[in-house]
Amino acid sequence: MESETIKGVYYESKRIEAGTMGTRRTHDAAHDLHYYAKTNAKGEVDLFYLKPDSSPTAMIAETIKMDEFKARFKDCASHQCDLKPKTEVDIKKEASVKKTAIGKMHLDKQEFNAAAFEFGQAIKVDGENLDAHLGKGKAHIGLGEVDKARETFAKMSAIDSLYDKENKHLFNEYGIELRKGKMYDMAIDNYKKAIEIDADDEALYFNLARAYQESGNLDFAVGNLKKALAMKPEFNEATLLLNALTKVGAK
Repeated sequence: MESETIKGVYYESKRIEAGTMGTRRTHDAAHDLHYYAKTNAKGEVDLFYLKPDSSPTAMIAETIKMDEFKARFKDCASHQCDLKPKTEVDIKKEASVKKTAIGKMHLDKQEFNAAAFEFGQAIKVDGENLDAHLGKGKAHIGLGEVDKARETFAKMSAIDSLYDKENKHLFNEYGIELRKGKMYDMAIDNYKKAIEIDADDEALYFNLARAYQESGNLDFAVGNLKKALAMKPEFNEATLLLNALTKVGAK
């Protein structure tokens, strides 16, 4: 039978002992110790010390039998750490995140052309970078390029992960930007989708009401403000807006 081949970075969780003689103690928390593991000609596993960049040194820390290796060690790719081998996708995402950070710096300084360029570069590297799409849309709004902003936001809307619950803060901010850009139809659609994900967030109903109000649909605005207040009676902003819209409707 052909022996199994091991080659790559592996780790074991181990409590570290420190001190000498009477002062020697074992730390309560386990530490992840990483090595480059490689099977040798005997079918055993050589464990090499690692360089800071996670590449192996020529120094063997230990040689153990395959059964012991499997009992003690796990593939580094199975947990989150700086030594985890990076895939091509990981590298692209990191590059996209760096471009996005540069874009945000330009956006904060209202350097909208530079911001739009950097966000665009980030999207080229990772087409599903939601922060980059949002930033690019904001930059186009800053430049008064409403059509380009709408096009960017439309592409953002097509990314399925936008409406993952973990991105709640993002699709809320996205809706606010759509409303600021007077893209009320897209803003309303965004908040409706968001509410399908989290129907218990009064802020989503409030922001949906704002979008309806600014688009001229006061009845729907009032209805959603009442829903927000039913969830949070002390929601002052919703109360003030509801009172203002009720007065308008009574005229």
